[in-house]
Amino acid sequence: MLLFILRRLVSFVPVLVLLAFLTFVMSFYGPGDPLRVMMGENWANEEVYQSLRHQYGLDRPLLVQFGDYVWKALQGDFGRSYIQRIQVSELIWNAIPISAQLALAAIIIIAVVGIGLGIVSALFRNRWPDVSIGLVGVVLHSIPSFVLAPIVLVLLVSTLGIISTPTGWHGFFSYQTFIAGATLAAYPLLSVIRQTRASVADVLTQDFIRTARAKGVSEWNVIVKHVLRNAMAPVATSLGLTFGVLLGGAIFIESAFAIPGMGQLLFTALRNSDYPLLTGSTIVSGFWIMLTSVLVDIVYGLLDPRVRNS
Repeated sequence: MLLFILRRLVSFVPVLVLLAFLTFVMSFYGPGDPLRVMMGENWANEEVYQSLRHQYGLDRPLLVQFGDYVWKALQGDFGRSYIQRIQVSELIWNAIPISAQLALAAIIIIAVVGIGLGIVSALFRNRWPDVSIGLVGVVLHSIPSFVLAPIVLVLLVSTLGIISTPTGWHGFFSYQTFIAGATLAAYPLLSVIRQTRASVADVLTQDFIRTARAKGVSEWNVIVKHVLRNAMAPVATSLGLTFGVLLGGAIFIESAFAIPGMGQLLFTALRNSDYPLLTGSTIVSGFWIMLTSVLVDIVYGLLDPRVRNS
């Protein structure tokens, strides 16, 4: 088992290095120049500009800059934001807990609603509840986040007038977090519904289910004690991977709801061409996504010995 875990942990190191290099290269050759923004009224002063380039080490060759960046990043130093004049690591550590709570709220909604609807779809397979649930899931999956978020805000604030301030971060148990989490959960909901439906439908055809029913076990006990226990392993894997993606940063959702998480941080970095912030946020987001994937593989390996030996 230890060898299996080590293989999984080592396997994503080259991917993380490649991600860091590609992000760094795009920042090096990317459009816009944050140094000109920093100069303000002196933006056309070439002497000041070259002095800033030398101060930030931007006049060195690309590979030299990247090697220096990797060495400092390994020590937790992702540089200093050009625009906000704050250490990137400080901005990231402030944003991660908020994104984690938002992702947790979204994954709870996905788990409760997705698994529940998936079970109903499997029990009423190819009948109107199954078709209706599938249709709703496809519709939600078809609407991009940058379209759905404004629609939700317009409906709740302008059209229905239910709430007045759906934006900002007000803690995990606030209705703002629930609304943002539900909006974030809309897109990946379909995959959990389908995964649950397929797993439950497969287990329902097994011999031990027919045996339990023949013994007079109630349908509720059959579903809870026999079906769900055997059908949830692949669903749990799907939820784990989904959580990693959500934790990596929901740019459009956090931007639309003014939530100061990793997604908002990435959006701000892109808008201002703040390349140290962009590179650091991308690397940390990629790290969390890959780490979650590795943890899911490890948990699945613990549940199924065949995976450990593959």
